[in-house]
Amino acid sequence: MGGIGRNLAAKAAALGMSIIYHNRRKLPASEEGGAKYVTFEQLLGESDVVSLNLPLNEKTKGMVGKVEFEKMKKGAVVVNTARGGVIDEAALVEALNTGQISSCGLDVYENEPQIHPGLMDNPKVMLLPHMGTWTEETQTEMELWNIENVRSALETGKLKSPVGEQADMSD
Repeated sequence: MGGIGRNLAAKAAALGMSIIYHNRRKLPASEEGGAKYVTFEQLLGESDVVSLNLPLNEKTKGMVGKVEFEKMKKGAVVVNTARGGVIDEAALVEALNTGQISSCGLDVYENEPQIHPGLMDNPKVMLLPHMGTWTEETQTEMELWNIENVRSALETGKLKSPVGEQADMSD
């Protein structure tokens, strides 16, 4: 779990949810916050709520489609606040229509700004704009973080917050 996943896990745990996660690698116990590392297949099959918090790249593009929805618990809830391209929206619509997925919440879309028509008027779907960081305070903090990240990259060749594809640039 990255920072967003760990933050979400802490909030979900505070609501009494048991947390399991899948990641490129298992986190050190000190970073898991009581969450349990599982395979991707276990995550799909055991979760009541599947929250996607990952980057979009060649490995993750379309990683949740018809096969993955069929592996999920019947009636699971899907939340994607990561990147739209990680979900095959046509497969999601089919899974919603069959009841395999009971509901979903999205603030990112596969072909933004277009949204799959099967999601638009579906009462099982909550669609929002991707704006969780749209506060003046958060925008200011993000600007300062980015300035420091650029400074660090230029002065030391290291990033403050590398993603997996930039792992060789971390401390």
